[in-house]
Amino acid sequence: MKQTRDENTDAAHPLDAGSDEELAAMAAELVTSWVSASTPLTESQGWTIVGLQHMGSGQGEMYAWGKLGTWEQQLTAVLAADDGSEESRRRVREAKRAAISEMRAMLLAGIPSGERTNRIWRNGLGPDPREQLRRFVEEHAGQGA
Repeated sequence: MKQTRDENTDAAHPLDAGSDEELAAMAAELVTSWVSASTPLTESQGWTIVGLQHMGSGQGEMYAWGKLGTWEQQLTAVLAADDGSEESRRRVREAKRAAISEMRAMLLAGIPSGERTNRIWRNGLGPDPREQLRRFVEEHAGQGA
């Protein structure tokens, strides 16, 4: 991926150097950190995640919403069952690793989907899906769960 310059500092933007996979992985880790045993994703968080998947239609967005809900329920169930034992901590680590991997795949699929949507419906003038993912990571990094 080509590095760009930050207009204010004339420095290379750190997220521009990464691949699509790395960008999606960073975003997936952030999204996964939002999920806890006691606090569900907010509706705003959910729609933000769905929006990053660029489903291209209301029906596609509802499919992504359902998939996101299932993803969250699976992770929440393991987190809620954590009793502090070594075995339980291992299950939590594995569940988080699986959740990050699955979310990464969903977000990564949003890049070509967003490009396709831009070509078909917006004459190539729609938002750059990579830039949206970059902005998401920048905006939410450091906020924690």
